[in-house]
Amino acid sequence: MCVDSVYMNAFRFDAEASYRWDNLRISIPLRYSISYDYELEFAEAGLLISVYPFHGKGFYIGASMVRLGCFWGLEAPEERLILFSEIIAGWTLTFSWFFIEPRLSLLDAFSSEEGRLGMLEKAVPQYAKLRFSLIAGAAF
Repeated sequence: MCVDSVYMNAFRFDAEASYRWDNLRISIPLRYSISYDYELEFAEAGLLISVYPFHGKGFYIGASMVRLGCFWGLEAPEERLILFSEIIAGWTLTFSWFFIEPRLSLLDAFSSEEGRLGMLEKAVPQYAKLRFSLIAGAAF
């Protein structure tokens, strides 16, 4: 869950399911956002592929293969569906069954949806072009 929702005028909930084998990880991120200043909500899902180029070191890089979002609310754009991209880099720190990952994300790296994503960033500041996040989770 995004802690920055406490001091920003929007709420963003992030969840991610992943499967990793060797140096490859496939993730399905699910996100829901709501703006408190605008009549706008946004949900998205995608498929993210990450690789760990240095075996056992924890560093990874990745890119979204597909990322699809949907706007709704009174201030939603006419074209409610949006297809965009994300590039990530981070570090996985593992403690037995628990892990944390500092992550740097570049949203819409190919600038295919600047207009609608700019509007989304204004309503939900957590959708900045460059975002630093800390992911925490459990490994099963």
